[in-house]
Order: sequence, then structure tokens, then C-alpha cells
Amino acid sequence: MRSSPYTWLTMFVFALLLSVNSKADEIRLGFTGPLSGPSGALGQELVEGIELGFARMNASAQFPFKVSLIARDDGYEPSKTPNLVRHMVEENRIIGLVGSVGTPTTISAMPVLQHYQLPLVSPITGSNLLQQEGIQSLIFTHRASYHDEAQLLAKTVAGTFGISPRDMAVYIQQDSYGEVTLRSLTDALKAFGLEHANDLLQIHYVRNQPHTEQAVAQILSQPNPPKAIFLISTFPAASELIRMLDEIGVSPLFAAFSFVSHETLNKQLEQTAARVLSTQLHPCFDNSSAPIIQEFTDDIHRLSPSTKTTSVVLEGYMAARRIEQTLLASGFTYPPTKRDFLRALKDHESALIEQHNVDMKQSDYSIWLGLHNHQTQKFYCGDTLPEASITEVVNE
Repeated sequence: MRSSPYTWLTMFVFALLLSVNSKADEIRLGFTGPLSGPSGALGQELVEGIELGFARMNASAQFPFKVSLIARDDGYEPSKTPNLVRHMVEENRIIGLVGSVGTPTTISAMPVLQHYQLPLVSPITGSNLLQQEGIQSLIFTHRASYHDEAQLLAKTVAGTFGISPRDMAVYIQQDSYGEVTLRSLTDALKAFGLEHANDLLQIHYVRNQPHTEQAVAQILSQPNPPKAIFLISTFPAASELIRMLDEIGVSPLFAAFSFVSHETLNKQLEQTAARVLSTQLHPCFDNSSAPIIQEFTDDIHRLSPSTKTTSVVLEGYMAARRIEQTLLASGFTYPPTKRDFLRALKDHESALIEQHNVDMKQSDYSIWLGLHNHQTQKFYCGDTLPEASITEVVNE
């Protein structure tokens, strides 16, 4: 028996409705960052962490919709980011951004965020430029500021280890990330005798194009090699500098900001004598009393056994969990729109401020210290450094 054209039409309409309903039962978040190039590992690990958090949400059946991620590669180049964000809003219908990487890239996307009133959750930057008027209400940051990281690193290097600013250098990415963070660091070092920013040895490099030989030559040209070098850089640039200096027997204390990707950097330094002090923005992995660490570990075992347990993956996971908390608090019975999601983020933040009686800004988030001594193969992570690790560094 031949099917009538009406039967085929009915089937087509049914399939179309099924497709529409399928899309209507999903919300999409966007991500921009380096997924290729020198810093590609950073973006890839962040995406792994975000997708792990979203997998937890989807497996829990707590929401009447699925949550998915649209990830786009900007190569950590600010010129590419705005168009990628614009395309995700118009073509992929994202309701917000999550975990997007970098100070210069975030700044370049600000006009697009403002135009579309697009919220950005947990960007991977601690710059105070996020607090600019007109954009502040769209950005929901959950990490400490570079200013506070600089304060802690300066206090540890100059105060705890007793290294004078005249024996320090700074390796700086030459863009808004480097400029803003350097300003915070030099301000912090004034309490330890730094009179002028130019008194500090500053070694600049171009983003994604470090000329390590020139940096090493600049360091070796000094009458006395620096005893400490602050790293306001990405991990590829930091790794190249440290390994090249190690090859010629120069091994100062390196003090790195959280953006440097701890595990990836230290993995590349295993055959060196490097000592790397770094700030990190989550509890230590061996802290069994921290619920987020236990939940992160459990979710990896349950949902994605091949995922690495790293600080960057955890930061992406924590960003996704904050979205989960917002959606749970909102009690949505339908997939929220961009406007709904922004309102829910604002309401959730207001509730947290009222609950804790504090203004949850960048200065309210905790910072931990990590210290890798590759010569002794010892590692420590915590709120403060133990006396043994301090003595070990001071005596070397």
C-alpha cells in the first residue's frame, strides 16, 4: 500500500517538532580561550573541568533541561575573542560565558558583553579591570584578585624568605595582564624597601612569542644574578625561562601567579633544580576536609576517569558548579533565557551577600601557597609554609 503525501507530511512535522523540543530542553554556555598554540593545554583542561561539572548536573536530573558547552579557540589572542563571542550569541544561542581565559581577551570582549547583556561566570583572570563601570554587573568572578596574589607573594618572598627587592626580577607578559599585575606587585614590594618600580629588574616578552634567549641574556648581564624572579606569565614562557637558566646553573626562587598552570609547569621542570613558589585559588588536593576536593575527585571517578586531577581542571569544574548553584537557587522549571540567567546570577549573588553579610568581591576569596622544590623533589601546599620548607629555601 502506498503512503499518502499527508502521511509523509505528518511524519516530517512530527520530526521537526521533536527536533525543536530537543533544542528547547537544552541551555548552552560558551567558552573562549586557547585550545591550540603555546597555551592550548590551559584551555583544554579548563574545558575538561567545565564539562565534568556539566556532566554532574545532567546526570543528577535536578533540572528539566540539559546543560551543554560551546567552546571556541581564540588562541589567547584578543583580536579573535569578540567575533567568537558574537557568533556564539547569534548562532549558538548561548545564555552566558563560563571560565573564559585571560585579561586581554576578556577586556577585548567587553563591548560585546555589554551589547548583548551577556553574563560571564568565573573568568580566568584576577584583574581589577573587571570592576569597570558598565561591565561589572555582567561579570561574576569567583577568584581572588591579582592584587591580593601579589601581596601574598611579596610578603612570602621578601618577608618570609628575606630576599630584598634589589635582588629580584620580574618576567612579564607585555599586555594588560602584565601591566596590571606588575603594578600590584611593585605596590606590594614598597613595604619591603622598593622605592620606585623602575628599581626592579623588569624583563618583558610579547604574548605567545617569548624570546627566551634575550631574557636570559638580560638576567646574566646583571652584576649579581637575581635571587628571586616573579613570573607574570603563562606556563610555556615560564617553563622555557626556568629550564634555560637551569641549564647554565642559575636557579633562583621563582614566584608564580596562579595563571601559570601549576601542574603543567612543574611537570616540565622535573629534570631541573628549580624551586617554584606559586599561588593557587582552591584548597590543596590533599585537604580531605574540603568538600569541593572530595566531590571533584568522586565526579572524575564516576563520570570521566580519564580526566586529569589538576588545578586548571578543578578551576573549570568549580566554575560549572557555581552555575549549578545558581540554577538550583533559581528553581527554573523551564530552560532560562539569557535575560533569565543574568537575573538569576544577580539574585544568587545578592542572596550570598546577605547570607554572609559581606560584599563578595575579588578581595574576599582565599589564596593558598604551593612550593615545589625539584632538586629535593619535595612539595608543600597550604595556607602558610612550614618552617622546614622555609629553612630549605633560605639555606640553598
